[in-house]
Amino acid sequence: MTKPRLTIDGHDVVVHDWGQQYYELIPGGPHHLEIFVPYMFPRRVGRAKLDFMVPEEGVALEYMAPSFTFAKGNLGAPGQQKSAAQKSVWAFSIGFVALVLIANVILRLHS
Repeated sequence: MTKPRLTIDGHDVVVHDWGQQYYELIPGGPHHLEIFVPYMFPRRVGRAKLDFMVPEEGVALEYMAPSFTFAKGNLGAPGQQKSAAQKSVWAFSIGFVALVLIANVILRLHS
């Protein structure tokens, strides 16, 4: 429902939407990047920070928002980022569905 917010060296950078973004105005050298998704509580979900060096030819980074609101986001090399807490969310969902099915079977047996 909301798009991520990005700051580079403490300056807000426009993020148009989820997906690939290209920023050609970042000069080579050391930089500090912070990205998060605005939310009600907490205010900054999936917060990730990275200090990195931009070579003259540029750099590619990937941000992965977490599957669980209170987990941290992941920021780093493209193709290597995983959504934090994804396994926990899947385990909880499968457990919840199994519990509902078992309760349904027990209620039908007692009817």
